[in-house]
Amino acid sequence: MKTAIAIAYLDGPRLARALAAGIRHVFLRRDYINRINVFPVPDGDTGTNMAFTFKAILDALGGRLDTSLHQVVDRVTEGALDGARGNSGAIMAQFFQGFREAMGNRQLLTAAGLAKASARGAEQAWTAMSEPVAGTLPTVLEDFGAELTRRVDEGARDIRELIRQGLDAAKVSLANTPNQLPVLKQAGVVDAGGQGFVDLLEGIWAFVDRGVMDELQGDLTELTTVDMDALPGIGEHRFCTECVIEGAALDRAKIMQRLQLLDCSSLMVAGNERRVRVHIHVNNPAELFLACEDFGEIAQQKADDMSRQHGLLNQVGQVAIVTDSGADLPESEIERLGIHLVPVRLSFGDREYLDGVTLQPPEFYRLLDESPDWPQTSQPPARDFRRVYALLGSHGYEVISIGLTSKLSGTTQAARSAAERTPEARVRVIDSLNASSGQGLLAIVAAEAAEQGMNADEIESLLLELVPQTETFAFPDDLSSAVRGGRVPAWLKNVTETLHVTPVLRAKKGKLGLAAVSLGRGVKAPGLAKRILKRMKKNTVYRVIIAHADNDAGAHEVRRHILQGHSMIHSCHLAEAGPALGVHLGRGGLIVGFLPQPEMLS
Repeated sequence: MKTAIAIAYLDGPRLARALAAGIRHVFLRRDYINRINVFPVPDGDTGTNMAFTFKAILDALGGRLDTSLHQVVDRVTEGALDGARGNSGAIMAQFFQGFREAMGNRQLLTAAGLAKASARGAEQAWTAMSEPVAGTLPTVLEDFGAELTRRVDEGARDIRELIRQGLDAAKVSLANTPNQLPVLKQAGVVDAGGQGFVDLLEGIWAFVDRGVMDELQGDLTELTTVDMDALPGIGEHRFCTECVIEGAALDRAKIMQRLQLLDCSSLMVAGNERRVRVHIHVNNPAELFLACEDFGEIAQQKADDMSRQHGLLNQVGQVAIVTDSGADLPESEIERLGIHLVPVRLSFGDREYLDGVTLQPPEFYRLLDESPDWPQTSQPPARDFRRVYALLGSHGYEVISIGLTSKLSGTTQAARSAAERTPEARVRVIDSLNASSGQGLLAIVAAEAAEQGMNADEIESLLLELVPQTETFAFPDDLSSAVRGGRVPAWLKNVTETLHVTPVLRAKKGKLGLAAVSLGRGVKAPGLAKRILKRMKKNTVYRVIIAHADNDAGAHEVRRHILQGHSMIHSCHLAEAGPALGVHLGRGGLIVGFLPQPEMLS
């Protein structure tokens, strides 16, 4: 029998390879970790969050094997902080921060150094939580560090054996989490974050023990099924919100104290004096971002709607529908059909907002009146789409993603880029060749088709047939916003003002162009409705969405004329245009989308 070779120290390449093995194992286990995620809210994303956090570490390491130990730990720490997601990600980021602090400038990590750094990391992990809770990830980290310290004090010098002993202690600690946290016992699971750390150690041990990066085989028949009836709801706070603050001499304790004054829960603050990541659950994400701006520059921000994530656990069908906030949809339809929205970004000067999340229409129009800066829109980064795709894929859904026309925005390309990097989610990206109401109608039809049990192939075919039949008309009150936003040329504004007419714009083959003009200046609801009705066939059933930019009365008037003028309207929804559309359409504008009702939908 071959005797295992003792490991006296870790250098940069050894540590990097061991972490890569552990991270790979977490990737393979993330779906199970998601399934047992019940605390602090049962939003089913802990495995995905840990996978994203560790993927950022892997990217930071970059596969370089000629790097010093100090450089490896620096990259691990910065990668974890930059990519941290969710409670577990923030806690692990702070663990690595403490690990780096204790390691100092060592070029080699002995058993004693590993024990000291792990214990310090666990100590720091507790400080990331505003309200520390026993039976969660920091408990497992603490028990792991304590076991390493105890073994070193007893004379242990072999890192290989030390890792095995630390893993055994972490498993015992994990198994005990239900005894410390009643909600875990009630649901019949262990802590999901703690499970993720144990899985990381399992992967590391497999590499140290056998020298290969492969998945450990276990008896999956004993995995617990979560008792969903025993789970609490998402709590009183709707948005899982995160941001990164960059600055000089940042004080985590002061940031924590300031944010504790908010109406919030699940607050985590991780990082160092140059870069701090905040994770928090709130109902008003904008309030958080404003508070964080008092300490430094906000480098990243996101706000995920946990009520919709929680709905995944009971969503009908096997296909999930994603769209961006370029689609104007009634809130009631988003909730009814479980449509997932990725917010477009917009900014006034240096301050960035998430469309419909951190900036609602009333506040947008106030800023439009008061801000010296004209707002600018930008597409969501690919990572925003990828986060949604990964979460849906982890729940077993195929994804149909319906994007803002690629002729006007790079949003659909960002979605495609994200889909290519999330192969496990099986994403189909459809260019709507539309925006606002037209894009929203396609998302509704797709979601209803999914609800009725159609598969991804069938839904994709349906959408490809409907895209060229979907029409969208816009009636701006004037063209100033559209010109400043680059959506129409300045000459068109000059011509319409000279002739004292108002243009009617139409989305055609994905581009926005002039369809007609209306005599006089300003929006005229009867004239817009008349042009829509002329485009509708009398013997065809239509779905309609009318979006308005701070013009509710005008939208109601258009709807009344359409309902009076056509006897075969399946539905005629009103929607408040999001700020992203308001930037280009301007206050007072109206936009109408319509498409024929698909025969296969009841």
